[in-house]
Amino acid sequence: MSSRTRAPGVIHLLLGVTLACGGLPTGSPGPEPSDEEPTAEDRDDFGTRNLYPSEPQGRKWAARWNEHPRTLKALQVDPYDPEFQMRGSQHTLEILGDGTARSSGEIIRFYIGTPDKTWLNTELTMYAMRVSETSWDPGSSGFEFQTRTGDGHLEKFESNPAGLDRRCDGHAYSYALRFDGRAVLEKELKHPVYTNQVTALPWKGQPLPRGTWVGIKVITYDLPGGQVKQELWLDLTDGANGGTWEKVHEHIDAGGWSIPPEVAATCRIAPDQRITTPEPFIILRNQDIREQWYKKVTIREIQPPTG
Repeated sequence: MSSRTRAPGVIHLLLGVTLACGGLPTGSPGPEPSDEEPTAEDRDDFGTRNLYPSEPQGRKWAARWNEHPRTLKALQVDPYDPEFQMRGSQHTLEILGDGTARSSGEIIRFYIGTPDKTWLNTELTMYAMRVSETSWDPGSSGFEFQTRTGDGHLEKFESNPAGLDRRCDGHAYSYALRFDGRAVLEKELKHPVYTNQVTALPWKGQPLPRGTWVGIKVITYDLPGGQVKQELWLDLTDGANGGTWEKVHEHIDAGGWSIPPEVAATCRIAPDQRITTPEPFIILRNQDIREQWYKKVTIREIQPPTG
């Protein structure tokens, strides 16, 4: 734990990339993860291959879904895992006790973390299955993630300890696999105000498939000079031999990725503020879901590339 307080065969996913904010920065952000056979130390608690090495004293979390069948509802904390909190509204998570969990509901929000500890450079891994939705809006629904975020995702004004709108604490790096087939990267600097989207098409223009376990890795880490790297990886082998992971999207926040200046001013930040501070929560989210499934969810703090 951090001492900080507060299968077979290679599947190539072709990218069609539309960069709404001017293109990927040039230059080398460091070496890519190795393609060598992973050792036991290179795998997470569920045997899934780690792409980046763990921070030696870093924080870790793994879903505790292998026993104690239970059903969680909005605003509950998992009685077997105090770091897993149900937020949102009108949603349930049925934990079957076999390592899988079935999710449904209107506003799905899972917060992983506690206010007294923080996450910084992270590799989140999970396997998710799309089944059915309650409404047909594939452009807004999908498997979504927010990293480096605080407890500020509110609908109305509240003051934080600094006397600012608490929604300023809702800043985050955001990732989504939309059901319409897009992979989307964004930055939120005051809830719910986002930068322009950076979009790729990992499914060759087709929608995200139903009834298929999709391995997802969401990776956020610092680069030299105060830049921040976002990476999105997929595995379609259901984790065979640790997974065959392919990077399908990335973006470097090197400045200029902005929200309206008048909104940023209410939080006393620059319009293109980069989120370089450790924060207490990582969020998994979705909406308007009749049925979807999760398994093998882990988060680790990692050592960023230095080369």
